[in-house]
Amino acid sequence: MLGMNAALAAGTVAIVFAAAVLRGLTGFGFALAAVPMLGLLMPPAQAVPVSMCIVAVGGVFGAQRAMGACDWPSIRRIALAAVVGTPAGVYLLKHIPPEAARIAIALFTLAAVFGVARAGRNGGRPFGPARALVYGLVAGLFNGLASMPGPPVVAYFMSSALSREAIRASMLIVFQITVFTGLASALALGLVTRDTIMLAALSLPGFWIGNWAGARLFAAGTDQGYRRIALACLVAMALASAAPAISGLLRAAH
Repeated sequence: MLGMNAALAAGTVAIVFAAAVLRGLTGFGFALAAVPMLGLLMPPAQAVPVSMCIVAVGGVFGAQRAMGACDWPSIRRIALAAVVGTPAGVYLLKHIPPEAARIAIALFTLAAVFGVARAGRNGGRPFGPARALVYGLVAGLFNGLASMPGPPVVAYFMSSALSREAIRASMLIVFQITVFTGLASALALGLVTRDTIMLAALSLPGFWIGNWAGARLFAAGTDQGYRRIALACLVAMALASAAPAISGLLRAAH
């Protein structure tokens, strides 16, 4: 159990707001931004369920608005495979050491950077159903371990010829589906505590305001600008999450 205090609550709310602005702008990145930063305040096994609870409740309204613009064939394939892969990731989260989880989270963030950087070069929709299922299974594993289905999902959709509106909407739907699967697995394994729920509830207003602010920024942007911002945000998150993981690894080596 976490020791609830004002500093912990304030830090969680601030991190959630910043990550929600990114989510509202890009359609992804909430857990990629929030989990590494929350991991500085609490163990990964607590940070991940907090992130899941916030998105499970707070993301419903945005997902409903995204339904009209998304690409349903891709969503069905990826989401189904992610649902299958998520329980294995949650099992790993419960049974591996916290430092190992932090290192995995950093690697996942770096994977997202390379995925987005390579995406969009083929000018079409290059992935068939089999590739979508593979990406979905990997997304499920990432989802359970770190509440981060983003790297493979972002790489898949941003390599398509879909508009930025369809890409953003499709990712929002996939992430809303995967977060419910991850949360169900976390509940089954006893990772959701009273403090988890309290921190999530305190952070919900900041989540909604941040999403609104990010969506306003998205509406004023362009396709090219969207891709550049997405990549820049992922690079920043990779650096921020890798630093404490590497530091902990070096300390353990001495």
